[in-house]
Amino acid sequence: MVVRRALALLMAVCAALVVAPASPADAARLSRPFDGAGTWVSMFSGDAIWDRPARHVQQMRARGVRTLYLQTASSSSPVGTDLYRRAALARFLHAAHARDMQVVAWYLPPLRRVGRERDRALAAIRFRTVRGDRFDGFALDIEPSATTPRGASRDTNLRRLSRRLRASVGDHYPLGAIFPSPVGMERVPRYWPDFPFGIIGRFYDVALPMSYSTNRAHGPAATYVYTADNVAILRERLGPEQAIHVIGGQAARLSRRETRAFVQACNDTGVSGASLYHYSGYGPEDWQEMAALAH
Repeated sequence: MVVRRALALLMAVCAALVVAPASPADAARLSRPFDGAGTWVSMFSGDAIWDRPARHVQQMRARGVRTLYLQTASSSSPVGTDLYRRAALARFLHAAHARDMQVVAWYLPPLRRVGRERDRALAAIRFRTVRGDRFDGFALDIEPSATTPRGASRDTNLRRLSRRLRASVGDHYPLGAIFPSPVGMERVPRYWPDFPFGIIGRFYDVALPMSYSTNRAHGPAATYVYTADNVAILRERLGPEQAIHVIGGQAARLSRRETRAFVQACNDTGVSGASLYHYSGYGPEDWQEMAALAH
């Protein structure tokens, strides 16, 4: 089943590439957040990164990164904290925008207090630096935490939060949805039974599956199939035109050949962008292989 999915998707993409030459619209698309090569910085990446945003952004850009995904809050943050290290967030934004990079804020809500979680998301979306810089998009991290309710309450709260978030930002603000591996959820359905893909398609512009092959696949062939199958499931569920940014496995646990296979699968399936998790886990070989990602 999974191999057939990957092969069917690859054949469809190859056929499309033959009959559909690049257009001016394709060039314009590349300036959108979520496109191209990305990298991730979390609140737990450490002071070595958060204390020196300009230095690390310069290194990211030199290695081909076009979008920085920057965590702005956590469900474990103090109750009164909507944004983590505001001054550092501003410095990241200034450094990235000076180098023509996009910055997407992200936040993992526990899906319990919908109003509170909406406010934390909007705090990032509405954040402005003294120079007027702001985030280019926002991504909601949709995965269970220790305090996330189960069953219908989880889906209901996700739908309510997503609806409120979209209503608050309007139709044109770029929103992304980060969520667990579709292949993984098929293999372990009890993790999130009947995951509500319809919510993703209705309220979010970009799907960001956590295609962590390092959890379930080993070797380049298995990494390729795992990545391609995640894309294939999303094409089936959300339609062939759905924008997808694939988040690969833990960078520190991927071999060079596995990273190469991940990039090849992303290129072959024609996704919008791709990245590994997370920035400090990349080795020189990962940067070298990620440079082959189609732009």
